Amino acid sequence: MFHTIIVAGNIGRDPEMRYTPSGVAVTSFSVATSRQYSNAQGQLVKETIWFRISCWSKLAEYANNYLKKGNKVLIEGRLVPDPATGGPRVWNDFCFL
Repeated sequence: MFHTIIVAGNIGRDPEMRYTPSGVAVTSFSVATSRQYSNAQGQLVKETIWFRISCWSKLAEYANNYLKKGNKVLIEGRLVPDPATGGPRVWNDFCFL
């Protein structure tokens, strides 16, 4: 089985790059997606969802060099549950600028 997730939104904070003990680059940043709709009473409802994104290896270096807070991005990746909390984490495979 295969699953994928696509997230299009704005970067919420500048990317932070670090290295694993084996020397692999990892860059993390958050992406906000938002939508607006009218509810049954006719009131405008604004909804924002935040995603934590991690890029690995060469992609992590590109993300750290070129992405900044406020940039619009399109992320394609997969959801992996966080063993500590059971909540989802996004491990991205591709990051389009």
